[in-house]
Amino acid sequence: MKTTDVFGVSNEQIASYIERDEVDAKFIEGLKLNKHIIVFGASKQGKTALTNKHLNDKQFIRVNCSPQTAAIDIYKSILRQLELEFKEERIEKSTSEIDAKISLKAQVKIPFWATGDGGAEGGGKSITEKETKYKSIEYNLALPQDISEILKAIKFEKRIILENFHYLEESTQRELAFHLRIFEDSNILFIILGIWRERNRLAQFNGDLQDRLIEIPVEPWNVIDLNKVATKGSALLKVSFEIILEDLISNSFDSIGVFQELCKEACIAAGVLEQQKEIKKLISDNLSAAKKKKLDDYSGRHIRSIETFVEQKAKSSNEVPLYLGYYFIKYLFSMEFEDIESGIKRSAIHEGIKKIHHRPNDVRPSDMSYFLHNLIATQIKKSIIPPLFDYDRSTRKLKVIDSTLYFFLRNVNKSEVLEELDAPLR
Repeated sequence: MKTTDVFGVSNEQIASYIERDEVDAKFIEGLKLNKHIIVFGASKQGKTALTNKHLNDKQFIRVNCSPQTAAIDIYKSILRQLELEFKEERIEKSTSEIDAKISLKAQVKIPFWATGDGGAEGGGKSITEKETKYKSIEYNLALPQDISEILKAIKFEKRIILENFHYLEESTQRELAFHLRIFEDSNILFIILGIWRERNRLAQFNGDLQDRLIEIPVEPWNVIDLNKVATKGSALLKVSFEIILEDLISNSFDSIGVFQELCKEACIAAGVLEQQKEIKKLISDNLSAAKKKKLDDYSGRHIRSIETFVEQKAKSSNEVPLYLGYYFIKYLFSMEFEDIESGIKRSAIHEGIKKIHHRPNDVRPSDMSYFLHNLIATQIKKSIIPPLFDYDRSTRKLKVIDSTLYFFLRNVNKSEVLEELDAPLR
């Protein structure tokens, strides 16, 4: 068994995966119930790993969402993966809203079993045969009711996994929140994976979903959980983390992704590329090498993301931008790590930015609302993937949702990063 099979972040199942009652047991229970399942938490905290652990390829259909994905794109992907043929009506010119709706219609080829008598020569008994026949029915692929009818017609019983739900435009998320209620009535069940850290995200879009969803946060990862991961992995590779385990956990900041990567890199630094013949103890130098490697890995992406995040261009020659992105990063870098970890209140962000802004009186509450409410959309538009920050309107707090950013903030020279950023012209 290789080190990369045991530790690290991967799309494949990692051998050091452990089951947690509050996560895995709840997910298994959710699979037995006729409810949609929402799995949420910061990036690299085990959402995809959870689904891979408890579902095999025959039990689900997976659709990866992107900022350009619309609801109808998701439904078309489902039909294509089920190998259902559909032919969309094409209209060369759409001159009205009615014409635009007609263009969503499609002829869907639905299979069904037909029985017939096969004659036998010599007057023998007839034989009943089954054959697959098809019928083409017109559906509107944008309507969840029509999609439900198609899936019920083919006796569809799989779960539909929507990966990276947070990448969707907010209007699309809101639309799907209403569609989920219709799918539930037909027992067409979804598993939604998203990077956010508060409950009831979809219920905020559609209150009718309240109590109709099973929500599973994959965080927090506590010290006991991380110890179990290390114990399981060390037994497979025949290594000992005893000397460095406490420091390894404290440097992971409750992120299983960072912890897995540090375990992997510490093993590699010690020359452990596969299972050892005898127990090998890892030492502080191995962890130091692992931290340096991961800081180098994370720094490149995070510095580029922060540089992109703070960029702001004037929309017109008369406009003087507020550069709220730049001043937010400057304020963030001045904060204590513990205050960042618990979430930053809107009022604190507003006051913190005003104190360091070159035009403090121009930083109005409405400017902060626009900045915070469009935080995810702005990052996705700027190709900051996964996003670094999210704003929870219900708690009025900004939260870090890229679990590797904590490691970066604790270990990087923040003054040097700030010096490299383009400061606003005063």
